[in-house]
Amino acid sequence: MRRALALLLLLGLVALTPAAEPDKKPDDKPANDKIKEVAGTAEYLRHVPKGFGTLTAVDAPKRQVTVLLDGETAAKEWPVLPDAEVKKDGWWARLDQLTIGDRVWIWFQTNRKRQPTGIATLCDELSEQDMHGPGVVLDKKGEGSLTYKSVKGATRTVKVAKLPGLDTIAVGKNCYVQSAGDQARLVLDPTAFEARRGEQRAALRKRWVDEGLPGTVTFLHRFSGEMELMLDHECMRWARSLNYGDKVTLQADPPMNAVVKKVAAWRERTQLRLVVNSFDQCDLNLGERVRLKMPAPAPAVENALLPPDLDRPRSKDERVDWFLASIYCTCQVKGDNCTGDFYTLASCNPNACGMPNHQRKTIAAMIDKGMTDKAIFEQLIKDHGPELLRPHLLP
Repeated sequence: MRRALALLLLLGLVALTPAAEPDKKPDDKPANDKIKEVAGTAEYLRHVPKGFGTLTAVDAPKRQVTVLLDGETAAKEWPVLPDAEVKKDGWWARLDQLTIGDRVWIWFQTNRKRQPTGIATLCDELSEQDMHGPGVVLDKKGEGSLTYKSVKGATRTVKVAKLPGLDTIAVGKNCYVQSAGDQARLVLDPTAFEARRGEQRAALRKRWVDEGLPGTVTFLHRFSGEMELMLDHECMRWARSLNYGDKVTLQADPPMNAVVKKVAAWRERTQLRLVVNSFDQCDLNLGERVRLKMPAPAPAVENALLPPDLDRPRSKDERVDWFLASIYCTCQVKGDNCTGDFYTLASCNPNACGMPNHQRKTIAAMIDKGMTDKAIFEQLIKDHGPELLRPHLLP
């Protein structure tokens, strides 16, 4: 009897003892929360130092420029990043195309202490004015001077000599002004500016034909004969016109023949998987800058409104990612803050702005309805306007 009572008491104690909870790991949180903890919700772009200055020297082979920043008394030499965005006349450019003495706009690369270490974006004034809106507004025309107001609201007065087309620009109208020091070197109405942009596009096109498209080696597998190349932002239209099996050449001495195995949109860049002779790959290194030569696309491809790789076979998720890597953000976030305005929507921090997630859902829903890429693009342009298709910034 005593043994039976003892057993009952023991069973009762066990029943009353709360079950031990499984060990909880400190990071048992939703994936999005973990990402926010690391990446945060702020766009890095808003913290990038930006400013105007006068370009006093260019060493294109060494990728170095000397700039006298506004408000400083001594010019300083800066390295230009290998894949920096360089723009002139509203289009991409090469360092040797910039004009010494011109006023330029700069974004600086920084270290972790937020100290400037190099130049990530370098533009002439015309390009900066194009990014922020349709030029500047002519505020006043005086005797030998003019005053204009930028889209960002800043007013500037410069000296002006007799320039072609100046008389046709009325006060209160938009124009584009390139200055050198305190002197206006160019004053263009929108039509004249678009003509200069066209000339720069043609000049860079010739460089692409003669020199190849700029990119970076991102993967080498000498034993399989495959490698991957990431082509720069400026190459989007040409690179994405490539197809499986196309023959291309990597510029070297002698040139390296290659065949395209895969083309993929990657943010504002284009990722190519190439088949290249293994022995040729031995002369390449990860991170090396190279040029890829390809046949120029047909004029219809170059001048088309929409991307050349519409409606290629892709899974639903691949199509959504492709759209975000092919359009720019139109979230109306002001102050040079939105990465997706200047690069592509795929580069936006999804924790900072609702637009990437909103567009993902919107595009996925249109795909579910059976809409083609072309039809989706046309609907997006109707809903968001032409800024969807070009790099831009808001004041």
